[in-house]
Amino acid sequence: MSEPSTFMLNSITDMQLTADGQYLLIHGNQPTAALHRSVLKELLVALPNAIEHADRVIHNNQEMGFALHCQGWEVGRLNGMEMVVIRFRLSGTAGLSFSLPADQIPYLLQALGGAASGAGVAEPRANDVTLQ
Repeated sequence: MSEPSTFMLNSITDMQLTADGQYLLIHGNQPTAALHRSVLKELLVALPNAIEHADRVIHNNQEMGFALHCQGWEVGRLNGMEMVVIRFRLSGTAGLSFSLPADQIPYLLQALGGAASGAGVAEPRANDVTLQ
């Protein structure tokens, strides 16, 4: 059995799902890569970590962080359960959702209030708040 070779992809020109939704096809400067849907969640977790780590190494700054730009957000319940879902709308039509136990919401609100006041944002009054 031969050793697998490293696949070096330096540019992406297009991405698409196969008609059956089983594979994400990535077209770029190499032959098309096909990623099975079973690895997409692991890839989603690995990519932000890799971006942050690469930036820290390249810029020699261990304090550097990474965050995706968000164009909007929604909050809701997952099937009436005790889990709250927060969905962030990224560029285009992409979205990223997180779920957390409802009992953590007061702590989340406290942290958001602290971050907002630290940024000079006035604390909203109840009639100023709109959940999307």
